[in-house]
Amino acid sequence: MAPASKQLSKEADMPDEVNIDELLELESEEERSRKIQDFVQELLAKLRGLHKQPGLRQPSPSGDGSLSPRQDRARTAPR
Repeated sequence: MAPASKQLSKEADMPDEVNIDELLELESEEERSRKIQDFVQELLAKLRGLHKQPGLRQPSPSGDGSLSPRQDRARTAPR
């Protein structure tokens, strides 16, 4: 089990949660957008700092070596 101090540092590295009630109380859509974008940018910065783990790449269901839909941003992007 990890020491408590190490566990606390991991929690401190996590970005704040997005509080939906707080978003609804904001005056404008622009303020809501800005708050969500800030959260996403902070989350992405934390993810970039993580080490990649080998062996996590999932094969494509088609078997042709392409990325699975979970890994292919073009396939999973909202339309």
